[in-house]
Amino acid sequence: MLKKLMRLIITLTIVTALLVVILYAYNRGRTYYNDENVSGNTAGNIYNGGLFCEMNGKIYFSNNKAGGSLYVMDSDLTRLKKLRNDKAVFINADDNYIYYIRANDINNSDTEHMMFYNSGVYRVKLNGSELKAYTSDPSSYLTLKGNSIYFQKYDLATGYSLYKYQIDGESNRLLVKDAATPVNVSGTGLYFTPKAHNQCIRMIDLKSFIIYQAFEGSYLQPIFRDGYIYYMDAANDNIIYRMNQDGSGKELLVDSRCSTYNITNSGIYLYYQVDDQADKGIYRLKLDTMEVSRLLDGDYKQINVTEKYVFFRDADNSNTYIISADGYPEVNVFDPEASSSKAR
Repeated sequence: MLKKLMRLIITLTIVTALLVVILYAYNRGRTYYNDENVSGNTAGNIYNGGLFCEMNGKIYFSNNKAGGSLYVMDSDLTRLKKLRNDKAVFINADDNYIYYIRANDINNSDTEHMMFYNSGVYRVKLNGSELKAYTSDPSSYLTLKGNSIYFQKYDLATGYSLYKYQIDGESNRLLVKDAATPVNVSGTGLYFTPKAHNQCIRMIDLKSFIIYQAFEGSYLQPIFRDGYIYYMDAANDNIIYRMNQDGSGKELLVDSRCSTYNITNSGIYLYYQVDDQADKGIYRLKLDTMEVSRLLDGDYKQINVTEKYVFFRDADNSNTYIISADGYPEVNVFDPEASSSKAR
């Protein structure tokens, strides 16, 4: 009787272990899919390098204090954690994964970097595990929408082209043979700005793959939001306008040469870098009153926004700065370790 019981226990233990291994293998290779309306990051952040991405109470970011490595912290700046050694840019996230472009220095001698290619498009789970490669080719402007990622991919013979990949990696498609920047996905249409055609806005039907002209003009960093299209006018010294999404009601917002801009998640403020030689600095504009605040003199770039904060960098990458997105306009140097400790 005892021998039968022992054999039964051993058999059940083996079966349970096998089931655990099978379940782990299944879940490890499985892709969890999104609702088609899920966006991995904002267009404004992607134009500015996609260095910060907020999703479900977490901020995934490229830590300038750690060589651009991929980090995560809570949205209140607490519980800082390193996820990958990779220098991560164009970060996107959904409920299950982080997507990013690897921009490692090819001269980096770190052993982990030496094991992999130093560029390309990758996906990891939210804890930084289970690295998946979509391509090791140099890439840019990664954008997640639904169950597809869109990005520029470089080929030595043809240069940059715009591609669409499924997030499970099972299929991909060349969309545009041009260094076209994905702007906005609405329904079955992808809006993009083709570099070879003076930054007009075009739309590709993602079912028929026919390309249409959406808006004539010269648009830099167009952002579709709240019924408007915001943009810098490349033909008019990069001053900032907005217009209705049907192309009507063009309105001048910033009558100075700018190099970049972004809009807070609330839609209350527009942050921008003035690039006039005699008057360089970073500003913010209150969009309902048109009140302008000068924040700092000098050259800055890569303005990224989260729900509560705006981040931007010195032109030489020496510092990252932080300011309350919609609050008092006081700028501080962003030190993730110090901010995490102070916020506890």
